[in-house]
Amino acid sequence: MKKLLLTIVCSVFALVASSQEKLSESASKSQVVELLAKDGILLEKQFYPLGSVAGVEFENLILTDITTGKKTGALRVTTSYYSSIGSDDYIGTLDADELDACLKSMNYIKEQVAKPAPSIYTEYEYSTRDGVSMGCYCSTDRKGESSWTIFIKTKKYTSRSTKHLKADNLEAVITTLEKAKTDLTTHLAK
Repeated sequence: MKKLLLTIVCSVFALVASSQEKLSESASKSQVVELLAKDGILLEKQFYPLGSVAGVEFENLILTDITTGKKTGALRVTTSYYSSIGSDDYIGTLDADELDACLKSMNYIKEQVAKPAPSIYTEYEYSTRDGVSMGCYCSTDRKGESSWTIFIKTKKYTSRSTKHLKADNLEAVITTLEKAKTDLTTHLAK
């Protein structure tokens, strides 16, 4: 009986430790998300819609700490998952200082997508501090034809936050990212 009780207690502690480890793994390192999580400060939040590309919504978020006047900005990316029981929205962020690297990555991907698709499975992925990933993969269909698919995933802990787009949408994504960068720079300079 004591052995059984000891086994159950050890199992519960192992589960608690495992779940805490998973929570810390999925915790965002985004500066904007950290600021939003702070208590005891008054924040002004301004949302500037940038539009959508193939069902993925983009908007800039400007946060102002009212007490200090300090401004911080990020691009918010929203994907939706629809099922028979309802829908869920997943929101991820790219801090303003991450947009240059993201744009560079997306332009590199654009060059790769312009080339003929490779015969083996190939994937390119850019990830942000908040766990947003953007990229593409090349897969072969049943007919043996290879093609590129663009993906945007707003939360790394669930595949439901992933939106798959046709390669033709990549240019619109890049244009939206460039607009986000320009607008964030303008709003943060005010």
